Amino acid sequence: MERNISTQAVVLSVRRFGELHKAVTLLSPELGLVDAIIFGGRKGKKTALAPLFSISEMQIYHNPVKNEYSVVEAVSSFVPMAITEDLACTYTAAFFCEIIAKSPSDEPFQTFSLICDALRALEQKPQNRKRITASFIWKLMQISGTACDLESCPVCDRPYAEDETLFFSNPMGVPCCKSCSDSEYLVLLPGSRRYLRHTMPMSFNEAVSVEINAAAEDRIFRYMLRWASIFAQSPLKTLKELSTFS
Repeated sequence: MERNISTQAVVLSVRRFGELHKAVTLLSPELGLVDAIIFGGRKGKKTALAPLFSISEMQIYHNPVKNEYSVVEAVSSFVPMAITEDLACTYTAAFFCEIIAKSPSDEPFQTFSLICDALRALEQKPQNRKRITASFIWKLMQISGTACDLESCPVCDRPYAEDETLFFSNPMGVPCCKSCSDSEYLVLLPGSRRYLRHTMPMSFNEAVSVEINAAAEDRIFRYMLRWASIFAQSPLKTLKELSTFS
């Protein structure tokens, strides 16, 4: 691997590293998830380098001996303003970043494009926060190959009726018909299933533009948050805070 790397990256997390430096977790379409150091990032000229949730063209140095990365330069094409001024949006963006950090993808280019689109949508239309969140989770599951079959039960293979409510199979970790379910933790109503089925072939931005009423939006939002906790397969720190704004 080259020592000097040019790549786009989104900043998923920022934390202190010693007295003068800061550490960042990045998502790059070429490198995937990367932990890197910004030397001098807590004082001086580099304090504004690579802020949280920003998207930048970065120059990264790779030390092959220690297998460590450091950010040399970053020119941001997106720095959130509305997101960081609204607590609900801040937690929403943090949730996007945490679930990606805890669910490494085999398709970093698609995941990178998704979170960039989601952050920009959240910045431009924070009032659509719930719809953006639901669409983000749904598209992330499609990228990972874990999106469920909305046409027929994965346990018994019976096609669903158009007005059928779906329940959940814990052994398989998927929605299913009531006869095959062993849990009512996740209940997908017919209208919500139609919305997910309708938006499934769409791009993220197309899906977010589909108008739904506030009650339906809230139901889908709550459903997808529950599904996200299963998808991540580990506790999500941001999920509790995000749920308080539902």
